[in-house]
Amino acid sequence: MTFMKIILKKGVVGIVVGGILVALAKALAFPPVFQAMFFTYAMLGAAVFILLDAPPVKPVSGVKALIALVVFYAILSVVYVGGASLWPQYDPEVEKGKIAKLLKAKRAKVLPERERLDESLRQAEALEAKLRSLTARLNRLAPAASPDAGTFADSLKPTSGPMTLVARGQEVYDLYECYNCHKIGGKGSVKKRGPKLDNIGSLLTIEDLKKKVLDPAYLYAEGFEKQHKKGQMPDKYKDLMSDEEVNALAAYMSTLKNPAVETPRPVFLKTQVEHGFIVYGYVRDRLGKPLPGVEVKATPLKKHGHAASAKANEQGYYEIFIHLHNEDAGVRIAVSAGGLQKEIVANYDPNDKVAKRQATVDFMSPS
Repeated sequence: MTFMKIILKKGVVGIVVGGILVALAKALAFPPVFQAMFFTYAMLGAAVFILLDAPPVKPVSGVKALIALVVFYAILSVVYVGGASLWPQYDPEVEKGKIAKLLKAKRAKVLPERERLDESLRQAEALEAKLRSLTARLNRLAPAASPDAGTFADSLKPTSGPMTLVARGQEVYDLYECYNCHKIGGKGSVKKRGPKLDNIGSLLTIEDLKKKVLDPAYLYAEGFEKQHKKGQMPDKYKDLMSDEEVNALAAYMSTLKNPAVETPRPVFLKTQVEHGFIVYGYVRDRLGKPLPGVEVKATPLKKHGHAASAKANEQGYYEIFIHLHNEDAGVRIAVSAGGLQKEIVANYDPNDKVAKRQATVDFMSPS
């Protein structure tokens, strides 16, 4: 077989293989530049196989060998540089334009949702103002002790400030699809990815809930150690969620206090529990509206017991850390706020070194 026939035969094989690669690239939706690249690779492969059957070249030496070497490298350089220049070149401005185009579509989708949220918040504020006005008129028309007055106030309670925050937190829960791994009220994931959350508000403080969202390694639910080690709760919300979203989500979850549903207790990994006890809760008026700035004081009723205090924030939430040790299990604690006082017992297992020691105490002012 002559060398020309070898070139034709192997050239046809290269074209066929290149055509097959281009067809596969099109079927897999590769860009045209990749299709051309695959065809070029097929033809380069055919060229290599053709060279393997090429007749031997007559040896040269001296000046002719040097000239031949220079010509060979010149041709190779021209082919390499020319071929490379044909491929699309990376341009940061072009890439920025592509990213801006993608973000523009997402922003166009999110902007109406944000505007609807802002409008909902404005409506909630307007309803709250109406509530205050109606309550004030009602109190002028009828004494606060009137049963009818209490019923009317209770019927308006869902439109008050705390419920607006809780509703926003529930919206955040749905927005980030937390139900893919958790259940609340029997609704949510059918797989054992994460614990049920129906009673999570009785086990964790708002600060604990926020820390868990922002740092999944902070704690895990008892019985879910395997899922925790696999990192099934993603470590991305610290970058995705705003402070407002985290605060609202934690506020919503802190209201989940249904002891009828078994919620696994938390196992803390980044905190020490042997030297303290946390008292936390809300201070609200009789309509359920938060009372910010109210000082709450917790005093261990034991010898040399050191009292501690904290002021309720804008949502009426407070959290007090008091020094109790293993031997203080069962001690009584007096908690007071705005003339109201309650007593609780510091119930915890001294041998348990992972479950946080805490109790909830809510106050509702009669005025």
